[in-house]
Amino acid sequence: MGGFLRSSPWHCRPAWLAAVGLTLLDGRGAFADEFSRIVGPPLFEIPTRNASAGAARLSVRSIEAMPEVVRGERAAFIVVSTDDGNLAKLLVSPGLRRQAGAGRKGELAPVLQIERFETIDAGDRQARKARGRDVLLFDGFEFDLDSGQVVPPGFGGDVRFQLKGQDGPELISLATGKLFPIDRPIALPAAGPGQPSPGPAVVPADFNGRYTLVANGQTSGALELSVEAGGEVSGRFRSDRNGSVYPVTGKVAADLPRRIEFEIKFPRTRQNYEGLLWTEDKNVFAGTARIVEHPYSFVAVREGASLVPETIEASSPPRSPSTISASTRVVGLEAAEDRYTIDGRSCSADDLKSALAAAVKQQPGAAVLVRAAPNLPYHRVEQAIRLIRAAGIASIRLAPEAPE
Repeated sequence: MGGFLRSSPWHCRPAWLAAVGLTLLDGRGAFADEFSRIVGPPLFEIPTRNASAGAARLSVRSIEAMPEVVRGERAAFIVVSTDDGNLAKLLVSPGLRRQAGAGRKGELAPVLQIERFETIDAGDRQARKARGRDVLLFDGFEFDLDSGQVVPPGFGGDVRFQLKGQDGPELISLATGKLFPIDRPIALPAAGPGQPSPGPAVVPADFNGRYTLVANGQTSGALELSVEAGGEVSGRFRSDRNGSVYPVTGKVAADLPRRIEFEIKFPRTRQNYEGLLWTEDKNVFAGTARIVEHPYSFVAVREGASLVPETIEASSPPRSPSTISASTRVVGLEAAEDRYTIDGRSCSADDLKSALAAAVKQQPGAAVLVRAAPNLPYHRVEQAIRLIRAAGIASIRLAPEAPE
């Protein structure tokens, strides 16, 4: 096959370019995953916000003049509305392709390279209908963005590359679709506390949040993770067995942001975990745990999420009354009259009420397990229950203080 040559501007290409017989490759920057994160409202607001900027055709000269807007990607960024009503995002660049088998003297044919594309379903504005890389469009070639295929004329193409346009070579939109050239970076909203970033690309901060962790059916509890800028992980694990809280430390892999390693430190032993975050919804990670030097499997599910995809109908098994779910807050009573703990953190009565009210707002079904020492006066327990009910908690259980 002939080599692909990335073009300089058509009107000022240096003469030596025609003598180059090697393929020129563009580097992919460290921020290439930013492209995949452009989904949801930031993407689908573009046609509405820039309705007047939508065009039926874009000349190669105008494409070459477009600035870099996706970090680490030099190609022009274009959004296209498809004939099925979806939105596609494209990174495109013009170039030349030498005829195969013709050697250095072969004629150079202008082409348009779709370096990367993703078509996002208009239904949920997150799921990808099609995606791909390094598609070459020669003169007259049409591309169906909904299926991700080069197609003959009349078979549902969304865009076509043609040499004899109004201003020279151009990319045109077919049917009722429009082309939206993007000339400035798209602001991506930050993920909410404990929530993953939008899009399928995984970043280290996607591990932030609260999970239900189960390892080999023998260890379970609520796992809280916090990831720093450098990938360092800290957190806490609250055991379902006794309600006690243990520290967690670890790190997200620099070369693979969906891989995490962490350690739960118990009083007399440690458990080491290594897992991979699911890229679909980013609400689950699973992998291997080493418990007493033996390897076992584990799974961690984000609080409020399901292990079973919404598209699969499944009935959940009944929950054991003795199980402490991730939505349960454990409240302890300290010796001082106005001091409590919530999930192992010491707090005042006012702080406890505020924290529980926030928990109810975030998850209406939140429950509380009250742990009290056997020698604690009854009025302290009664006082705690009144305080918890005032915060809006309807489900309250009592248990003796867990041994350390």
